[in-house]
Amino acid sequence: MIGAPCPDRNATPTSEDEGSRRYATRPQLAVAALMYMLSRYPATRKPALAHAIVDHLRMVADDPRLDPALRECASGLIGDWQAFALLGDEDVPLPRRLPS
Repeated sequence: MIGAPCPDRNATPTSEDEGSRRYATRPQLAVAALMYMLSRYPATRKPALAHAIVDHLRMVADDPRLDPALRECASGLIGDWQAFALLGDEDVPLPRRLPS
């Protein structure tokens, strides 16, 4: 359903350690969080969000409890999202244009 709230969307923010414990017992929460972040990125284009997406893609790719196809897909997207994160970082110099 379009516009339906994600599970735990209105929950009280938790510490990173508590979030990691939740993912440890319910790996599908990492997938749900990843899907939510992917849907929000076009509206914000914030490097911090792209970095969080990379972190979650790694979590999904490295979790043997998740379906192999899902893990493979996440693994294949990591490089693309690393590039989005770097392109948005202001501290990273853009490559100079090569002379023609």
